[in-house]
Amino acid sequence: MISVFFVLSSIGEVIVFKDFRQQFTRTVTEDFVDMIKKKGVSRIPPVIVIGNKTYVSVFRSGLYCVVVLAEPDLSPLYVIESLGRVAEIMKDYCGTLNVKAIRANLFLVHELLEENLDFGIFQCLNTSDLRTLVHYEPVVVHNIKEEVGFSPDAIFDLGLNFLNQMQISSNAATKPLAIGAQKQTEERNEIFIDVIEKLNITVERDGDISFAEIHGSIRLKSFLHGAPDLKIMLNRDLFVGSTPSEYKKKAIVLDECCFHKCVSRDLFSSERTLHFKPPVGECVIFTYIIRDKLKNPLPFRMSVTMSSDQDLKEVVMTIKLKCNIPTNKRYAKGLAGKVDQLILTQYQ
Repeated sequence: MISVFFVLSSIGEVIVFKDFRQQFTRTVTEDFVDMIKKKGVSRIPPVIVIGNKTYVSVFRSGLYCVVVLAEPDLSPLYVIESLGRVAEIMKDYCGTLNVKAIRANLFLVHELLEENLDFGIFQCLNTSDLRTLVHYEPVVVHNIKEEVGFSPDAIFDLGLNFLNQMQISSNAATKPLAIGAQKQTEERNEIFIDVIEKLNITVERDGDISFAEIHGSIRLKSFLHGAPDLKIMLNRDLFVGSTPSEYKKKAIVLDECCFHKCVSRDLFSSERTLHFKPPVGECVIFTYIIRDKLKNPLPFRMSVTMSSDQDLKEVVMTIKLKCNIPTNKRYAKGLAGKVDQLILTQYQ
């Protein structure tokens, strides 16, 4: 069973601490903080065993959600999945997931944890079921800014900030769910949908692409009343796996795809339509992967140059990125790039 739950910022500051079984003191967080300082923010494994304590964590939007197990009597995958749901619930009810939002809604977060975890056992992990059990009203935080780095979960929070005012307000998709009967009646009947694509490529020194892969997802955040039937129509020339001969030149081929459990697959094979009843809050209804089939040119051009002194004591690598997307047209919004820190190896 779970003994302790806590939330850490990327700099190791404890924001939320909840002790369910009184088996450890508050210093139980120090071992995990020391591990962050030694290995770095993005290099912590999801499961760590230190002495008689087992730490299981997930990293979301610059925050660590961590539980401590006194006895390894739960499946790590089950705990990781449940922790991910707890993080999503906090994001649904706080509007966004960052240090400022958690601090402003600390009482609400503790009330959610009381329903999510009962004496260290995961209980209610459904956003819609919690609406009748939670009574603290959320404090809206408009300044949405990640503390460190770049997180795929943060794209949905930040992407709409780049839309102009004629389309939608910048913080529309980051507002929290309404709580209480009066709030539910005043809540607007609306839904927000984002298509997010992450491009992974390997570029040779001369600029040629040796590997390319697209990870895409359709994310939505629903504030609709009731559970209406919705349909999202995709390209008719979209195929999964193989492509018919008559569509080979213009077809979009997905190597892999995955559906949310609320999506009915009956219309996808015949009409390329996602038919579903959206759950309350934010979720990913469709994910896909495309490998080595990039028909369009890349949205950017990258060049790498390296220089060194005569003794090879100092090597300078310069990476240049040039965006090829016209600025006067409406193409993708919220573009961001990420360069992983290089691991240097010293040779004798």
